[in-house]
Amino acid sequence: MINDLLEVIHLSNPWLQNPNELIFEDSSFIYRQNIDILLLPDWDTIWTVLIGPRQAGKTTLGKYLCQTLINQGRFRSLIYLNCDYFEVRNWLNQGPQFLNQVLDQFELVKPILFIDESQRLENPGLLLKAIVDLNRSIKLITSGSSQLEIKAKIQEHLTGRQLEALILPFSQLELKKSKIELAQQLIFGSYPQIVKVEQKEIILSQLFSNYISKDIIELLKLGKPDMMRNLIGLMAHSVGQLVNYQQLAVDCKSTIPTIQNYLSILEQTYVLKALKPFVGNKRTEITANPIYYFLDNGFRNQALQNFSLLERRSDAGFLVENFVLQEIMKYKTQHFKNWDIYFWRTKSGAEVDFVVKAGERIVPIEVKYQNMKAPKLTRGFRSFLKSYQPSLSAVITKSFTAKVNEENGTVMFLTLPELDKILTKI
Repeated sequence: MINDLLEVIHLSNPWLQNPNELIFEDSSFIYRQNIDILLLPDWDTIWTVLIGPRQAGKTTLGKYLCQTLINQGRFRSLIYLNCDYFEVRNWLNQGPQFLNQVLDQFELVKPILFIDESQRLENPGLLLKAIVDLNRSIKLITSGSSQLEIKAKIQEHLTGRQLEALILPFSQLELKKSKIELAQQLIFGSYPQIVKVEQKEIILSQLFSNYISKDIIELLKLGKPDMMRNLIGLMAHSVGQLVNYQQLAVDCKSTIPTIQNYLSILEQTYVLKALKPFVGNKRTEITANPIYYFLDNGFRNQALQNFSLLERRSDAGFLVENFVLQEIMKYKTQHFKNWDIYFWRTKSGAEVDFVVKAGERIVPIEVKYQNMKAPKLTRGFRSFLKSYQPSLSAVITKSFTAKVNEENGTVMFLTLPELDKILTKI
């Protein structure tokens, strides 16, 4: 190994020279809901692939897993390779022979190999497959940010040889013990950097700017960054509404195919989530355009340049609705649920905010962030219950809780902090 490379490795792996040096030490660490699953022995011989947006906590989680696996005695040491460093990237791009070099150089026995930011490699999937094919007694972990290429490149080569975990910003469940106020999450979002600092607006602005400059412009080489900024702003104003591609094209002075391509980029980089309409067997149901939501309220409010408190906002209902979708998504990914999430609307205007489909089970969830004194169902929600007769459904309210029977099923009226009570039952 050349000296520059060795210096980078030593800086990133101080425990290799000092066995008393901890891999992970963070007194403010917030326990992630997926940790127990990620630590199962089933994954000891395959890649654990942590993907997700920039700054969502992938590296922190990866190092926590490494420290825990070593504490449990399942592995003995860690070699951490960060592909943000040119020297590391250049070395790994030469092929899997680097593994024998590092094992010999540091005399590692039954180690963990953690390749961070692997999307920066020329062909990460092929390299990861080659490492698996070496069949060494090594635990393999890799992380990749939300670039469009990383998921496809890895999946193409690692089919059946990886556990893929999507790491999103913190969920409400994860932040409950940390006493992070729900009102703060609704306004500033749940990125790890944001929940732990006082100057939330400043850090959010930097996160947002880095996403545009690094993920979109630099790595994806997008030709019209200003149009992307404009589009994000327009989508922030239209959360929960059927997308109108023609109007967006007019407002952005672009074409419908370009708008659709940019929205696809926003979704695949985990800024937006598109929901398709739920279609049963009714000809009166809308079957066309999707609805888009933001996967973090802080990003949405940064795009709007609006950090006013919830009680002072005209869009409070949309913020809560957006937050509910985020929590459903986070619960699904953290617990590795095979759910599909839809919205439901009819041509006559009846609607349900979210329909979660788990196999043959259908669970509608309506958001009515208002004060109630008694159970009250909207015409649209009642129409869905009558048409599909789900055994379980929920209405998210501001302060009212109850259970009622409707159309041969149970409707749970829950406040926002109680949302997990319906998610755990799906």
